[in-house]
Amino acid sequence: MAGKTIAALALASMATLTAGGARAYTLEGPSWTGARTGFAYVIPGRSAAFSNAFKAAMGDWNRKTPFKFTPLNRTALPCNMNGVNGVGFSQTACGEGFGSATLAVTVYSYSGVNRFIHAGTVFNAAKRFGVYTGPLQGNVVDLRRVAVHELGHALGLAHETRPGVQAIMRPNVSNVQHPQPDDIAGVNALY
Repeated sequence: MAGKTIAALALASMATLTAGGARAYTLEGPSWTGARTGFAYVIPGRSAAFSNAFKAAMGDWNRKTPFKFTPLNRTALPCNMNGVNGVGFSQTACGEGFGSATLAVTVYSYSGVNRFIHAGTVFNAAKRFGVYTGPLQGNVVDLRRVAVHELGHALGLAHETRPGVQAIMRPNVSNVQHPQPDDIAGVNALY
């Protein structure tokens, strides 16, 4: 039996939490066979800065975990559950409406033995994105930090909701920009 799931990141911002929280990562369920997968990073209809930010987000995970994303310099439909893993912008999350605060979703399919078959990230075209570092900037959301979060779902991580735990996998966008020790521990547990 195969499954399909959608994971989302909400727009509501929150302050960066204190470092040093307990290891409290939460796993989504499925994982990839082996510790690698290819992911097309070219985002159609957007500037190269967005595609480069998505590729850099893959590098953030590659540098800090045993899992390796292989960046594919091409486009791929994120909602094609049997195709190449990909990324794009849309008015809907693979035909379903985005919640009013949803920035992006990662959709994936997996086999009956809890192995990913496909993952795709869809950014909400109704939201205003940019590429920058540092604290959140008003009503422009940094695409890279959202991509890091969404790629965490593509690795098999769920939202981290326990108080006091600093993680890129928190359900709301924050000043956290890269995988934190809790996120890394979750990937290490999977791979």
